[in-house]
Parts: sequence; structure tokens; C-alpha cells
Amino acid sequence: MSYALITGSAKRIGKNVAIFLAKEGWDIILHYNNSESEAIQLQKHIISLEKRCILYKNDFSEDNNSKFFAQEVSIELIINNASIFEMDSLCGFNNETLMKALKINFIAPSLLAKTTIDLNISENQINIINILDSIIYKLPKKFTSYYFSKRMLADFTRLSAKIYAPKARVNGISLGQIMKNSKQSEENFKKTFSNNPLGYSGTVEEICNTINFIVNNKSITGQIISLDGGAHLDNVNYP
Repeated sequence: MSYALITGSAKRIGKNVAIFLAKEGWDIILHYNNSESEAIQLQKHIISLEKRCILYKNDFSEDNNSKFFAQEVSIELIINNASIFEMDSLCGFNNETLMKALKINFIAPSLLAKTTIDLNISENQINIINILDSIIYKLPKKFTSYYFSKRMLADFTRLSAKIYAPKARVNGISLGQIMKNSKQSEENFKKTFSNNPLGYSGTVEEICNTINFIVNNKSITGQIISLDGGAHLDNVNYP
């Protein structure tokens, strides 16, 4: 099978997705930035599953990202998972915070998708899945730069699905809070989604199952599937 490239895959959601896809038969390209030791350990684990695994280091916040992965292998699946999530607001955001979020959350995944399509050495269709956030359905008072960057990636998902067809299918998965951060208590974590219509948010397993669903249903493109317990239903309608 061809390679699946997962950005931000050394830890957390990306790591779980990489292991899942390896078990599904994909060879893996692990992208990371600072988490080199974790990436090496994950590479060893994937190789133990009898799949090929390539490490790909790139700091998406750098300006010189015209060259992405040196495409000497066939990439047929990209999971754009790498993201930066920092708190700011319209009253306090600046060029630095906005550009950093845009570079990592929008510019890098959109250019990575285009580069892979342009350099595709396989005749097979490429699947691109952008990991989004239910914040795109809101008008948040905080996380302004993050919000703008994810909204742009959501628009890119729909537009590129139309422009890149039939060479590629482009879809998105919009997440609620899936995993608690290291500074968060279990009580606070559950509180973040307790008011969702379902009183529930998604899981890593559901993300993996949704990726599999998109890959295996060849008529799906330009869709954004929400795994947020219905949180998007109470917020701004996204066309």
C-alpha cells in the first residue's frame, strides 16, 4: 500500500492515527517538529507492525516552506493534523500571533496538499483530510488567531475539493475537545462538553473510524464531519 502522511504525528491524536493507519495496512510518514524522541519511538513501533515508516521533520512556522516532503514515494493519504492552539483576542492579537497560527494551521496544510498533488508519482487519487475544530462554527471572544486560521482551512477544504477533483478528494473532520491537556483536571475536561446536546464529545477511536469511512467511500468530497457531540448546532451556521 502507498504512504499515509500524518502531520503532527509524534504525540496525542496524530500518534494514535498513525498507529491505526499502520494497522490498516498503510506505510507511514511521521511528521514532527520538536518531538524527535517520541517520533523515533513511534517509528520503531510502526516498523514492529511490519510497515515502512519514514520520519519527516519540518517546522511549519518557518517562512521557507516552499519545499515539503521530498516526494520519492507515493503518498495517497494526507492527514493534516499539526496545529497550534494559543489564546489571544481581537483586543490583544498582533502580527506575530496571527501569522504563526496562519502558517501552521492554514498555510502549511494547504501548500502541503497542493505540493503533493502536483508531484504525485502515482495515478491513484489522493485523499486529503484536514483536522478542524468546532470553533469554526462560533464567534469566539478568545483564541482569535486560531479561529481565523481554522476557518480558512475549512474554506480551503471545500474549495480545493472542487478544484482538485478528480485528482484528489478533500474532506475535513471538525473536533470538539477530544483529549484533556496535561494541566487540565478530569472534572474540568468533562465540563467543557457537558453542555453539548449529547453531553459528550468525540474520541480518538471515532476520529480513526471517521478517517476510515472517508477513505473507503469514494463519492465523499468537500464534506466536514463534526465529532463534537452536537456542539456546532447551537452556534453560527457555517454555509
